[in-house]
Amino acid sequence: MRLRLDHLIIRTAEPQKTLAELARRAGAPVLSEVEELVGGIESGSVRAGPLDLEVFKIGGIPPERPLGYGLGFVADVPLIEAVGELRALGFPVSAPAPAAAGERRWRTAQIHGLLPNPLPVPASTRPPGVRDRMASVAAGTLGRIPVLARAGTNDAGDSLVLLGEYEFDAAARRAAAGSGPAVARVELGAAGHRDAWGRLPLGDEVDLTVRDDGPPGITRVLFAGARRKPFSLGAVRFEWVSG
Repeated sequence: MRLRLDHLIIRTAEPQKTLAELARRAGAPVLSEVEELVGGIESGSVRAGPLDLEVFKIGGIPPERPLGYGLGFVADVPLIEAVGELRALGFPVSAPAPAAAGERRWRTAQIHGLLPNPLPVPASTRPPGVRDRMASVAAGTLGRIPVLARAGTNDAGDSLVLLGEYEFDAAARRAAAGSGPAVARVELGAAGHRDAWGRLPLGDEVDLTVRDDGPPGITRVLFAGARRKPFSLGAVRFEWVSG
């Protein structure tokens, strides 16, 4: 099994403003305008080469500035199989849960042990089984009841690492939006979890540089292609590399 980096997650209190600034300053086409998902979560994204850059509003207390909150991966095997393999490697992983935006449907599981203070959801290292199926059904039910969904996402923690599986043609949708600037490298502060990243079965499509020093989360994104002026969105710096 190999994991491929699929999207970066920037947490913000003002998703519309952050998305517009990111699209303008990076020269990246908007893939999804900001829309509410469940529990007061709002999400929108731009396209940057092989990745989506997602802006994400979550939690009862919004951050004072945009933060490099997390990362999303996809696997080259079915999601439940990937969950089992990661748990066998010692990573606590949540049960896959359904999500939706309009007619688009997907499922995600959360991987703990990679960044500090992750979004608090139950996660296990047991092989997937009946408990996971029950937890997945419960998550889908709670997500359809707004007051319960909001309660479940009120505490956003400090990080989010997702493993997802799309149930729609994500590649066609992305191709229609355009590619934007390609992401050449992502720099990440792991705050003591760097060794865990070394055990993760990652592909090499995007260079992911992980450090234990410095602030946690995504700290810098390097683009390739036509150069633009470097800029920052809160704690995340965006720059261009030569060549």
